[in-house]
Amino acid sequence: MNESREYLQDILTEIRLLENFTAEGETAFLVDERTQYAVMMAYARIGEIAKRLPDALLATRPEAEWKDVKGFRDVLLHRYDEIVPKRVWDAVQKLSVLKAAVESLLRDLEVS
Repeated sequence: MNESREYLQDILTEIRLLENFTAEGETAFLVDERTQYAVMMAYARIGEIAKRLPDALLATRPEAEWKDVKGFRDVLLHRYDEIVPKRVWDAVQKLSVLKAAVESLLRDLEVS
């Protein structure tokens, strides 16, 4: 489980970046291509990391919608022509749920 702990820490690092990138709010995000790109990259990394975590572990925190997290990565990297900044912002709106799930998983791993 040590590897899982490291992956979860990596996701938290990306979440912190996302929080910084999006601190100025939706309006600023929607007009700044650099911020959009940075946010999309962070989400792609989160999705890739999530794919490396055991499904049984992720299933203990379904509120994070792990299937959507992983699928979003695929959209960002393979169907980039379908990306709409508003959809990316919708993911940002769910960031607190993802962060809470990751922090909870980390606590659970500490106990086990």
